[in-house]
Amino acid sequence: MTAGGWKSPLNHSSKSDLALTLDPQKTLSDKSSDKLPPVLVGMDKAEALAYVSRLFDAAQAGAVLWSDSLLLKRFLAQCSRTGSQETQDGYRREIRHYVRWRDRVHPHLHLREIDSTLVEDWIAELRQQVELGDLKPRSFNRRISAISSLYRWASEATRSAVSGVPRNPVPRRTGLSAAKLAKPLSEADLTSVFGAISAVKVKGSTIAARDLVLVRGSYLIGCRVSELIALKWQDIERLETGGQIHLLGKGSKPRTVRVSEETIQLFESIGRGEPDQWLFPSSRRKGPLTRQAVADRMKRWGC
Repeated sequence: MTAGGWKSPLNHSSKSDLALTLDPQKTLSDKSSDKLPPVLVGMDKAEALAYVSRLFDAAQAGAVLWSDSLLLKRFLAQCSRTGSQETQDGYRREIRHYVRWRDRVHPHLHLREIDSTLVEDWIAELRQQVELGDLKPRSFNRRISAISSLYRWASEATRSAVSGVPRNPVPRRTGLSAAKLAKPLSEADLTSVFGAISAVKVKGSTIAARDLVLVRGSYLIGCRVSELIALKWQDIERLETGGQIHLLGKGSKPRTVRVSEETIQLFESIGRGEPDQWLFPSSRRKGPLTRQAVADRMKRWGC
């Protein structure tokens, strides 16, 4: 992979990657024309002709097909309507898995050259991982959805001539049924969890003290885990009566929640730090706890 996180395939031929000679005198129905590349096989004739026509027009205008790195860079730049870094990172992770599969199985192919038959091979490999327990159905669905979104975006008529993607090769209805998300804890369950954590906290456990703030704090202010772990001490503001907490919600939208004096005291019970310090710093890396780390801790307490 390059510094940008992506590696170009090994072939750098200056010829058309679609094995098409850009000669406007030829059409798909010309018996003397080159054999259709796999990415066009099975397409509706009118759809294929329209795509090839766009290729000719783009070539005559001096346009050059995007490299894999440029294709991915432009897709990731627009994959979130709100510009959410979390959404972009999510797509980047799933695409990275796909690119690694391509590099391993078809290193000489550009992403635009991978046809539906090859994609089905990739999906079959993912299904096998699910059957072996190496991949969860929800992760399988998320990965398929991300790659389908990439190709669907790249194959739109406004950009297919420069992306080199004539259609989305990911077949429809390939998702697996995933287990439903766990239901929220009842009031009685929450009380039980608070009691279990408090019992360990009393013994002097600083981790239990932090976990109690994580669980009780998210319950009191009604926020997502991603909002909670992103808090810095400058976001916890004391007022004459109670206080307010500044959160960065979904889509990087800021919101402020008014809280009681007791809630402020709860957060400060773990020791107020400098304004630019995280409330819940990670002991393993620079930055705050990750959502996975919080999930692991909550599982420990039965949440």
